[in-house]
Amino acid sequence: MVIRSHNDLPLVEQTLNELAKQDTEIRLTAFDNASTDGTRELLEKHGANIHHVPTGTYVPGRVLNEAMEATENEIVVFINSDCVPQTVCAVSSLVTTIEKDTEIAATFGRQVAQPDCWPLYKKDTDDTYGDGSRQQYWKHCFSMAFSAVRRSVWNDLPFRTDIQYSEDIDWTWRAHQKGFKIQYAAEGVVMHSHNYTWKQFYKRQFGEGKADAQIFSWSPWEKSWWRYSILPFGRQCLSDTRYLLKRGKLLSLPSSPYLRTAQLLGRWKGFREGHESGGKP
Repeated sequence: MVIRSHNDLPLVEQTLNELAKQDTEIRLTAFDNASTDGTRELLEKHGANIHHVPTGTYVPGRVLNEAMEATENEIVVFINSDCVPQTVCAVSSLVTTIEKDTEIAATFGRQVAQPDCWPLYKKDTDDTYGDGSRQQYWKHCFSMAFSAVRRSVWNDLPFRTDIQYSEDIDWTWRAHQKGFKIQYAAEGVVMHSHNYTWKQFYKRQFGEGKADAQIFSWSPWEKSWWRYSILPFGRQCLSDTRYLLKRGKLLSLPSSPYLRTAQLLGRWKGFREGHESGGKP
C-alpha cells in the first residue's frame, strides 16, 4: 500500500491506527512531501518505507509513477494520509473488487465527510460518492485518494507528469478509452473532506477546469460559457438550497452563491486557459 503525506497530523495518526486494524496484511510505502509536523516520524514508527519528496518538487503523476516503481504487487492500493478507514474491511474491499475481473484497471472507495465539514462541502462529498448513483451525470468519476490500481495496465499506461490536477481522472479516463473498467467500491469507506476557503476553492476549481480541457474532448456547446459554467452554477445553487432547507441549515444558505461563484469563476478560467495552452478540441 502507498500512502502520500504532507503535514497531516493529527489525521495521519488516525489513518495509521485504522490501517493497523484492517483484516488484510499491509506493507506501507510512504511518499512524504517534506513534512515538518511529525508526520514523517509517525510513518516511520508504523514501519513505513519512506520516500522523501523535497519541497517544491511534488508533481502528482511523477510521484504516482515512482510509487508504482517502488512496489511489486499486481494490485497496488493508494491512500492519502488524511483518509481515515471507517471499517476493518475498507482496504480488502478495494482489492476484492478489482480482483474479480481482469478488465478492471482501477477501483475507488467511498468517502464520507468529517464531522466538522461545512454543510455544502459535505453535500459535494455525498453527491460525488454516496451510493454512486450520481456519478453517471459526469463525464468520468474517480479519486486516487483511496483507490487500487492494476500494475499490468499501468505498465503500458503510466501517469502523465505534465498536469498538476486530475492526474487520476486522466489516467483512468485513458484506461477506460482502451476498454478497461473503472469500478466504484462503495463498501470500502474512508473519512475524507476539506473545508476550503473561497480562495482555496477557487484555486482547486481552476486546476480542475484546466485539467478538464486537457483530458476530455468537447463539442462547441459543451465548452461554451453557458453549458460549462452558467447552467451548472444555477443547478448547483438550486440543489444547494433544497439540501440546506431539508436539513434546517438556514444559516448556510448565503454560502451557496458565495462558494459556487468561486467554483464558476475558477473552473471557467482554468478551462479557458487549458484550451488556450493546447487542450483537446
